[in-house]
Amino acid sequence: MGLFSKLKDYNLELEEILDRKYFSSSIKNLLFSMIYKIEISYVDYLQVKKCVRTKDDFLNELIETIRLYCDNVKTVEPDSDQAKMLIKNSVKALTNEKERSILAYPTEIALLYALSEISPKYFYMNQEFSLKKQFQNVLVNGYVQNNMEILSDFTGWSWDKTFNKKYAYIDNLIYQNLLVILGEKFLYEWRTYGSTRRDFLEEAKKYIKYFTGNEKYLISLYKLIYLNSSNKEKEKITLKLREDIKLLKKMNDKPKYIEEIKAKKQKFEKRIRKFDIVLEEPELLEKEFIKANSKLDESKRIKSLKRYKQLIEKEREKIVKEIEEIDYILKPENFSKKKEFLKKSYEIYTSKQTLDEVTIENQKYFLNFVDKRLNKMKTRDEILDVLYELRYYKSLRVSKGKLIVEIEEIDNEVDKIMKKAITMLCKLGAIRIISMDINLNFEIIKYALDTKIMELEKIKLYFDQDENGLIIKVFDKDIIEKQGRKRVDISKKTLEVKLKRKIKLFS
Repeated sequence: MGLFSKLKDYNLELEEILDRKYFSSSIKNLLFSMIYKIEISYVDYLQVKKCVRTKDDFLNELIETIRLYCDNVKTVEPDSDQAKMLIKNSVKALTNEKERSILAYPTEIALLYALSEISPKYFYMNQEFSLKKQFQNVLVNGYVQNNMEILSDFTGWSWDKTFNKKYAYIDNLIYQNLLVILGEKFLYEWRTYGSTRRDFLEEAKKYIKYFTGNEKYLISLYKLIYLNSSNKEKEKITLKLREDIKLLKKMNDKPKYIEEIKAKKQKFEKRIRKFDIVLEEPELLEKEFIKANSKLDESKRIKSLKRYKQLIEKEREKIVKEIEEIDYILKPENFSKKKEFLKKSYEIYTSKQTLDEVTIENQKYFLNFVDKRLNKMKTRDEILDVLYELRYYKSLRVSKGKLIVEIEEIDNEVDKIMKKAITMLCKLGAIRIISMDINLNFEIIKYALDTKIMELEKIKLYFDQDENGLIIKVFDKDIIEKQGRKRVDISKKTLEVKLKRKIKLFS
């Protein structure tokens, strides 16, 4: 009764909102269907992935998005000009935030994509750095892909990471990594916090450094974002990186640099004083306005005194910010911080690594974080969650043609962490010890965990033998999921479990 009453509550809430919207009946039915499909898939989604919002939070946010940011929702007819427009842009839907409108294919997943696209996503970054815009785009794309998987990969009966030719693989991989590292709550706050007063990026850096003892993951992440950018974006970033490197060279000669910026500050302060005098004296302002226009071609002249005053105020504001930046750098601790930041630009700019190489490097640093975090874990549930996270992680794509599990270099690192987690769970008595040979024990349990069974705790194993070795059957409760064979000599000391008997893997 609980499930259906809650479902009814969401339907009623959505119905009340839709009563005030001029949507067609087909659009309304599609929205109700979308909510229903999310409802029935969410239990499995939460079980498999772990790093997710609660169902209530997810659905409430969708309903609020419909209420606040959607006034016009239309679906396209096959072969129509509008459908061709979606095909041209290779998207499931087009959104217009200003007009609060959606144009989408007539499917639940297309509407979920559109709602994820049209909802406000801030991901503010206080720090000015070369990859700021690209980093924000990665987080936005990752958030949208993350939302869509509940309908694209989960049906209420099974889960599968489906292939999508427009899937933003690297953006999604980065976002999924950050979900594990920072948690859903942190990313939610970063996405929805509509102010620059909180420095989320700095908080993330400190947290990562606490576990790893260095910033290698972040530097690798910056390189990955840079290399995965479009050629046009890369050109703009490269120009900014060159400026950063020039500044770094100047800062290397600290006495000379400090002298230069102090002199620059004095010139700025002189200009500010001049602006203030002009702005306070109407007659002087008019005189300066005439003087400025006399030096310009007729086509470029400033049209009014009011406009000239606005230009002066804007220039004054810009110079004030320049002075504030100089004052910031003049503090010894900030000078060092700025210099360290510019060194990261140098590492990005001078790196000769390819996109594939940096992707592998970045995933190794991510897994190093997971390993360090695992070392601090004590309880059954938190260690078990790591196994769920790694199983999900292995199914992620890193390119059109490859999954994480298919890249041997990364998969080997995953196996090391899984082996450690399994050993910890065996010591806690949470996982049945199959063999006292640690390597054989891991290989058998790893085989059992490599499955699409939703709830790992429901796995049962059955062992038999023949002339070719050990036969392993994996069951989801009492339904056989898969069967395999290990070429190993069986003796009384090989296994800690009896043959021809079904056993529970988890206790």
